[in-house]
Amino acid sequence: MNRIEEKFNQLRKENRKALIGYFTAGFPDFETSIKVILRSVKAGIDIVEIGIPFSDPIADGPVIQYTSNVALKRGINLESVFSLCRILKESISVPYLLMTYYNPVYKYGLEKFTQKAKEVGISGLIVPDLPFEESYHLKKFLMKKGIFLINFLTPFTPFERGKKIVKSSEGFIYFITIAGVTGTKRKFDYQAFKIIEKYKKIKDIPFAAGFGISSSSQIRKIKSYVDGIIVGSYLLKKLIYGKIEDVEKSIKEFKKVL
Repeated sequence: MNRIEEKFNQLRKENRKALIGYFTAGFPDFETSIKVILRSVKAGIDIVEIGIPFSDPIADGPVIQYTSNVALKRGINLESVFSLCRILKESISVPYLLMTYYNPVYKYGLEKFTQKAKEVGISGLIVPDLPFEESYHLKKFLMKKGIFLINFLTPFTPFERGKKIVKSSEGFIYFITIAGVTGTKRKFDYQAFKIIEKYKKIKDIPFAAGFGISSSSQIRKIKSYVDGIIVGSYLLKKLIYGKIEDVEKSIKEFKKVL
């Protein structure tokens, strides 16, 4: 069983929701990014999402764009990220995923990429700019290695298309809470989350909400609809303007709500 499945099954038995933390590989530097992830897991992160720095991140807001730019200037590349994951494989037991755009994967080679991902312990892959309808070839290679390709849904996805996505999904579905890019947001249309109930009747797969989540009050209102919460920009801002202890404090506060 994939470790993502194991984690959500465990949390369901414990009547808890997953806290998924996004961290940019190599920010603010290679060694510190490893330290941040290790300490975040100790603070309570259930699943780690590792962002591969990319020069044209169309789904990322200003915070993640900034961290990616810093990491790229420091020489972080795909091989660096695999090295980071190899260290994590020996250091943490929670599942970790990669978030990347399709260009680096395609350029590296689909088969070679998935083989390397398997070797360094990656459980899932998130590719924001790869349409569901065009994901077959990559998914075929990932499935051979037991790695999940995480699909996206939004409140604006046509329901008939959404049903197809749900039926073919594995691990969990990344439910995008807002229109636009990543970042922090004060208000959500909480009624939009009710569509998840309809999808759950089609297939009982975990849903994790991401984009714009930055407070415990938001999480309290969202958590009854979903199985997990994804926080990225908010934690990275703590790292940009503060220190690792500030990231740990935020994680602990969120875990109290979940």
